Amino acid sequence: MSEWMVTTSSAVVLDDSILRMWLKGHTVEQTAAAKMPEIQPAVPLRVLRSYITSQYRTYEMMHHYLHHPRHFAGQFMFPLSPEAIRHLITRYYSFDEAVIRELLGKKLSSRTRKDLDEFDNLKRIMKKVEDAEGRPLVTDIEHKFLLPHDLACQYAQILFMANNKIDTSRKRLQCYQFKDFEYCSAVLMEYWTPKHTIDTLPDFDQQLAQDIRDLKSHLLNDRAVLDDFRMRISQLLSRSSQHHPPVLERIQSQFKVILRHMLSIGAMITQPKEVRSIFVELAEKLVDAFIAVGWSPTDMQLFFGALISEFSQLTSLTARFRERYEPSWTRLVKGIQFTSIRLYRSPNPQSLLSRSFTR
Repeated sequence: MSEWMVTTSSAVVLDDSILRMWLKGHTVEQTAAAKMPEIQPAVPLRVLRSYITSQYRTYEMMHHYLHHPRHFAGQFMFPLSPEAIRHLITRYYSFDEAVIRELLGKKLSSRTRKDLDEFDNLKRIMKKVEDAEGRPLVTDIEHKFLLPHDLACQYAQILFMANNKIDTSRKRLQCYQFKDFEYCSAVLMEYWTPKHTIDTLPDFDQQLAQDIRDLKSHLLNDRAVLDDFRMRISQLLSRSSQHHPPVLERIQSQFKVILRHMLSIGAMITQPKEVRSIFVELAEKLVDAFIAVGWSPTDMQLFFGALISEFSQLTSLTARFRERYEPSWTRLVKGIQFTSIRLYRSPNPQSLLSRSFTR
């Protein structure tokens, strides 16, 4: 006689408002107190508590599966639609940007944890992707955790900053929000990591850093090249912008210092101890200095655009040199352009009045 196993289950009812409270760590009593004024017509408190307790029990049973989203998608214990499963996973891995802002730049260790679900999720995703190969980072996160594209992109930027231990806690950086650092991290990944790598979590491009060191040697140490570059940039800016002569003159006189700061920032990307301060360097060495001379983000965009377009016209450099290094020069300038314009913000304008590019 054949033996059969019969399993029955009923539909799972998910209350999104209670899910949010559970994810925030609220107790049943806290959730009941928050929900009671919203319920119309009113119900007895014991009925509401029972309902919330049932919801919490369901989420607790799902907790293990939420740590393994692909297993959750294939399980049969909870009869949920694919859309409901995706929604639960997205809710579970969503985060408070203010909390992540505090975690940025800190080592993901038990000392940092402080019972934060955001910490646990970051560690879980980092563990899955840090040694992975063959897929781009965002694609790998989407595949392994079934996250929507935008959320996977956010985790990719966070992990890139965490992997490089980029410091966001310095006083100069306190005026920036998570979105600012997320954007800057995306720019650095786009322009300053290798285009072709098998590593899922990419490092900064070592060849780019070496090219920038070569550029630094040629652009800063050859007076003829520096004067040629300065003249071309000044002429282009004078034709395409509304700068007053004193502002242009100051930029001209500090042109070498500007280039030095840009090239030094680019060259630091393969030095682990130095790259930690890359956002501080961008803010203090470039952003603050441009603010001090009265330039707007539009002025900065014109300036960086001129740096890119005029490099290929430098007759003081050989055609072979320009052709060899133009791609790396463009990657350097675009990375600095997009990050510095995004960071164009002064925490204390008065402190910048006497600051110059020589700082």
